[in-house]
Amino acid sequence: MGPLLLHCAGFLVLALAAWDVFVTSLTLRGGGPVSSWAARRIWAALLAVHRRRTNHRLLSFGGGLVVVGVLSVWVVMLAGGWGLVFAGAPQAVVDATTGAPADLAARLYFAGFNLFTLGLGDYKPSGAWGQALTVAASGSGLLGITLAVTYLAPVLSGAVSRQALAGEISLLGCSPRQIVEGARRQGLEAFSGRLDGFAGSILKSAEQHLAYPILHDFHARHRRLSLSLRLAALYDALLILQAGAEDPPPPAAALATAIELYIMRVRHGVMPAAAAGPPPAPDMSGLAVPQAQAETALQQAAETRGFLLQLVEHDGWTWSDLTAGP
Repeated sequence: MGPLLLHCAGFLVLALAAWDVFVTSLTLRGGGPVSSWAARRIWAALLAVHRRRTNHRLLSFGGGLVVVGVLSVWVVMLAGGWGLVFAGAPQAVVDATTGAPADLAARLYFAGFNLFTLGLGDYKPSGAWGQALTVAASGSGLLGITLAVTYLAPVLSGAVSRQALAGEISLLGCSPRQIVEGARRQGLEAFSGRLDGFAGSILKSAEQHLAYPILHDFHARHRRLSLSLRLAALYDALLILQAGAEDPPPPAAALATAIELYIMRVRHGVMPAAAAGPPPAPDMSGLAVPQAQAETALQQAAETRGFLLQLVEHDGWTWSDLTAGP
């Protein structure tokens, strides 16, 4: 491959890397094309191992592994792109001692060296073009590291908020039946007070997931801290309450709508366009819920419940885990 082609190939790789880093860390559009592809492949591999032999401990490392994978992709793209650029400029890098032009291996080493440091080593740039490339390589490395660190802060904060929200919802009950029974024991008015604030937290979590799809890969080892399970249990409980109560708690409808909006916002990053078939109906025996009203409510919510099922399974759980206890 000639010098011109090497230059073009290198700058194309660098442009793709810059776009991927920009979209992932500085916009609310989610991950860039390359980092999203890498994240999906890493999580799919972990999920495949988990499904052969259930291992929630393994999945709990998924978020960290995906983050490392994304950062590694950026490093490889930047180092590879600058390596191609310097490979196409044989006179741009010389030995710092002898002044002899560097060979191909030395130019690749020089590219990687300047990407992660601000000083010069045993090789140095030669000529205006070599100096300009060296400055650009060092600048891109510094900028890339800064954006990577900036990206990690909201991701880790979002992962903590996600588990905290799941824990708060679990205090209402671990299964739809427990939530409904608890609501009736304490009275719908008192239960309504406990629901206040959940809608805003759920919508905030949806926006965080939209901006940082990698949050889907932070798996909670315990059912009570799994947001996908808690939202599924809460949604079914709200359906039961609205079907069985002449005067359902006022926040119930708003909270159910918030969960539906959450699904709309996050499903594109982790789920197919179409919902799966609806999961089994929740246990309503002994809850004095009119059968016809309950069936109508479940039919109307079939699509949302299908997406909730996909979300639960993408998180490494099964629908039966909703009733399996903490």
